[in-house]
Amino acid sequence: MSRPTNDNRYEEAERWVTETFGRKLRPLLRAELSDPISVAVVDVANVISKSRATHLLATWRQEDRKSNAGRKPLMTAENALALIMLQMRLSEPTHIKAMCKTFLRLSPTQLKVLGLSHDGKNGHSYDRIWRAIRSLITLVDEFPGPRRRIPTEAQYRAIVAARDPEDQRMRRERMFTLANSLLEGTRQMQPKELRDRSDGNVSIDATKVAMLGKAGNPSAGNPNGKRWSSNYDAGFYRRAGSHEAVTHADAAVMNKANPKSKASGTSAGKRVWAVELEVGRLAPNSAETRGQFPLLTMAVSFHIPGAVKGEGLRIFQSLQQRGHKTNLVIVDRAYSNGIYDEFAVPIRLAGGKHVFDYTERDLGVQAPHSRGFVQVSGSWYLDTIPLVLRNADKVIISKRNSFEKFRMAHERNNTPDVGGTRAKEFKKREKEIQQAEDLYAQQHRTRSKSRLKPKGIMGDDWTRRYLIPTDSPDYATWKAKTGSHQGVTVTMLRPIDPPPTDTNPGGLKHEQYFEYQSPAWIEAFGMRNGVESANRSLKRSQTEDIDNPDKRAVRGNTFTYIVAAAAVVAENLRQLMSFFKTRLAIKRTSAKNTDLPETYWESAELDTDDIPMTG
Repeated sequence: MSRPTNDNRYEEAERWVTETFGRKLRPLLRAELSDPISVAVVDVANVISKSRATHLLATWRQEDRKSNAGRKPLMTAENALALIMLQMRLSEPTHIKAMCKTFLRLSPTQLKVLGLSHDGKNGHSYDRIWRAIRSLITLVDEFPGPRRRIPTEAQYRAIVAARDPEDQRMRRERMFTLANSLLEGTRQMQPKELRDRSDGNVSIDATKVAMLGKAGNPSAGNPNGKRWSSNYDAGFYRRAGSHEAVTHADAAVMNKANPKSKASGTSAGKRVWAVELEVGRLAPNSAETRGQFPLLTMAVSFHIPGAVKGEGLRIFQSLQQRGHKTNLVIVDRAYSNGIYDEFAVPIRLAGGKHVFDYTERDLGVQAPHSRGFVQVSGSWYLDTIPLVLRNADKVIISKRNSFEKFRMAHERNNTPDVGGTRAKEFKKREKEIQQAEDLYAQQHRTRSKSRLKPKGIMGDDWTRRYLIPTDSPDYATWKAKTGSHQGVTVTMLRPIDPPPTDTNPGGLKHEQYFEYQSPAWIEAFGMRNGVESANRSLKRSQTEDIDNPDKRAVRGNTFTYIVAAAAVVAENLRQLMSFFKTRLAIKRTSAKNTDLPETYWESAELDTDDIPMTG
């Protein structure tokens, strides 16, 4: 079979972009340059059409409706969602005044494409958009309550007391469903053959979305005192740990009310008043096969920092329910430290393969086994491996962190290096860390020979099978030990009634698919960069800028959640365009030419596949 030519590849990519956006790349870019609002209108309409958003909102409105009496609004929740998405696609603020300006620029055809029957020419567009936004928020609002002014202590207590927890849970689920339906819409825009290229690797991470109210509020655990912001349902965010932060005053109140809480305050410089956006991003099938398909964000969740558990599992389950493949689940230390039966086990039962990182305190020995095995940094080994090999990961991570702190301090030091003392010290430290890395590589190779190899997937009863390394140099010694397992395979059983103090019973919490710090692990964990890149992209001031609360005038967590979902949709659309540009580029691309149609390949035949733009 002959190898495909460049033209074959270009033709394939041209077909993909045409099926996704309705026209070839060159005319699409020309339209973007001459009439960006028309292109944006078509994109938003396509996403909404491919998603279930319109059906969902209509269904929920009918469920909430107490009577069919009354006049139908000229602008609906569906219209508000379309306008919010249009603003984000155009990289415009989601202030109502800014939305009005965009709305009044729309032609009759563009209004029709977006499903808008009201043209705004009678001067009532501001009020109608505002009412439509409120109706949208109401359908999915987990946090009902007035926000025209900052509430007093008594008012805040009354707001919280009036909320129905069951209703809050229901509307929280609606918001989650709506957001992920929109993301699925961006996936369904692609040709099936492109969607199916993913093996199901996904990286999950959380990022803050700042809220107005720099002073924040007293913590939910401290209901006393006047609130300081009308965004009273957000929370203090910090980078480390669970991301939840509290003031020193709040910590004192919480510890007095419950001495077992052991709350500690976070300094003002390390906390931000915010909500969290949890993101599930597609990862490449392997490091060598990057660029096979667009790496889109396929699932999101929203919550107060540190206040809601299980969001990583929720994202994974959402992907499965929508028919996505299941493979590697790549996460940072915040997830590997989660409760084992709320994250690690359910994902493995569903066929997911964990790729974890650990905090320094979780490295080394994590669990022993009565039949002669020991879990070290996520893998099971024969328990004959010596102490130095058990602690090898902990030692090298500590040395790496120490060298990185030294390197950063060295680069910040601007004073003259008299006699080259600092340069000599740096070379010395470089040599020491390289020697440590060489030793660690040798230790890792030695330890790997005694590692048990995973066999199959976890059973419904939580059993896991492993192949025993009979070719290990330690095998004979290990087998001769009293009590050692004598077969060539071993089944790890689910612990029966583990004590509450055992957070890693039977090794279930920390087990992962690849050997920690092995070449396979390093490659897989490196693919997590995509989700961090997505978080940075969403915060760029020239595009979605979601971490800038000044661009969101409507108060409350729920409007921020809606805007964040629309922002992720817009970022996905940019990722799709970037993917097609990379595939069709016939010149080296840069900021100078990336938006020029002539930079990209186009078939010679007449351009008959254009869809009419909405002018």
